Amino acid sequence: MIENIHILIAQAATANPSDLFQKAFDLLERGGPVMWPILACSLMGVTVAFERLFAFWNYNTANMYFKKRTLKLLEQIKEGQFNEALESSSKLQSPVSCIITEALQNSDTGFCETLQSASQRELNKLKRGFSVLDTVITVAPMLGILGTVTGIIGTFNALNTSAMGNPTAATAGIGEALITTATGLVVAIICIFPFNYLTSQLTRCATELEQIMHKFEVAYNSGRMSTKLKE
Repeated sequence: MIENIHILIAQAATANPSDLFQKAFDLLERGGPVMWPILACSLMGVTVAFERLFAFWNYNTANMYFKKRTLKLLEQIKEGQFNEALESSSKLQSPVSCIITEALQNSDTGFCETLQSASQRELNKLKRGFSVLDTVITVAPMLGILGTVTGIIGTFNALNTSAMGNPTAATAGIGEALITTATGLVVAIICIFPFNYLTSQLTRCATELEQIMHKFEVAYNSGRMSTKLKE
């Protein structure tokens, strides 16, 4: 048994890429027409997953640099040095610094309100594409079930046409049913792992962003009080 597994692995490693593509195309053809929407779902899911992983990586990398400058920016705001804080935050290229910059620019009309709206906008940017992954996870198995139904219908039609004289005619429909079901489940399983990971990352980013915004709200209120006392 182990020797057979090693032989299969060796054959897969030495297989010609063109042969692999041909086998994949043959599998799509045997799966019937439902395989094409399942393939489209898999391409959409994988594309969105990689794009969102890269977006979160950029977000975390940019904010990691911003965290090192947070203390200085907080001190400037606490001291009421809003112009200096605006100049400092505008030089930092990160999502959080953009939120602080926008809030400082609109400090006269509503600093805290701007913080909340800008924070929600950044979270919505991170959440973009989640609905696509969720839809793929839901639709792919349903398409697999649809392929199962069409495959069974094809099997019965083949049996009725051949009047049981040619049982091998039913194997195509059974193969279609099994292939579409398995493919739909595989696509959903592949997409559910990055979806859950991205959801946990979004929750973590929302918590961190809420804590940072609270610190800046407190610092801004302190800066306003110190400015009034100086006047």
